Amino acid sequence: MNSTLTRSARRLFGVVGFLGAATPATLAGQQRDTMRLVVPQGALSFLAMGDWGAHGTLEQRRVAQQMGVVAEALKAEFVLALGDNFYPDGVSSASDRQFVTSWEGVYRQKSLLVDWYAMLGNHDYHGNPQAQVEYSAKNMRWKMPSRYYSVRKTVAPGVTAEFIILDTSPFVAQYYGEADKVRALATADTIAQRVWLDSTLKASTAQWKFIVGHQHVYTGGERETQSELESLLVTRMQQYGVAAYICGHEHDLEHIVPAGSATQYFVSGAGSESRRMRGREGTRFKGATTGFMAMSLTADSMLVQVVDRFGAMLYRTSVRRPALTVGAGRSSRR
Repeated sequence: MNSTLTRSARRLFGVVGFLGAATPATLAGQQRDTMRLVVPQGALSFLAMGDWGAHGTLEQRRVAQQMGVVAEALKAEFVLALGDNFYPDGVSSASDRQFVTSWEGVYRQKSLLVDWYAMLGNHDYHGNPQAQVEYSAKNMRWKMPSRYYSVRKTVAPGVTAEFIILDTSPFVAQYYGEADKVRALATADTIAQRVWLDSTLKASTAQWKFIVGHQHVYTGGERETQSELESLLVTRMQQYGVAAYICGHEHDLEHIVPAGSATQYFVSGAGSESRRMRGREGTRFKGATTGFMAMSLTADSMLVQVVDRFGAMLYRTSVRRPALTVGAGRSSRR
């Protein structure tokens, strides 16, 4: 799982030129080099990016431009929109103008006119979170059938991936003391969501399992470990062989693998602004800059590439598919 590809991986993957000026970033154990975008042949590719809805600011548009370039090269099939979709206070209705000014009018490249699997962030709860669910009926590319849901994709013959998309804000205790900001939390049912999560994990027969949410579990950014999500997710992910937790919330780019963890943690919350970072135990990469992640799944591995707002390749790593899979109430090894 190093950022430098092995010889065998280089033979497997095609490499394309990637234009973009180098820009400063905080790298953990890495030095910036001239890495170029790798295009895995026959892979299921997608982008992951959160904390983005900033009414088309310069930083947001720069990130969007590079997303379009990478999505075209990888033939990305979808985007994971990791919450805080509309700053600062969410949307008021499914007809809110922000759907145009922060989304439709910004991510306009043909390669980004794919499905966006969206989830709610804490800023989305400042407004009317249900309006983002309702917007799915107005624009078929905006996929939020409910506040939490799962998506299955075919990776290769006999290999599927399941993305279990959570509504994480209602699990965070501190928000209930900010009723003036996160007004709509009273409409969330965490008990029902927890029951759904358990039943979905137990029933899943996917070879690749991912849990996706807005808030982090672990971070080397400004915040501390999100203890409520750590309690909710870590044991479950270990039990059911979840390959990675993908999130936003922290305005940076991170790859963390805590000691003894079989689950990888990817933070991609730098869609429109970035913050300083400090790092933490298990940090493989940290980037204090705006950008996004491109992920490509094959039958046995996931290639993750981190790209900044100018198109510079900051980091690359390959993650093996977990050997232990659990689904349909039983365990098996490949």
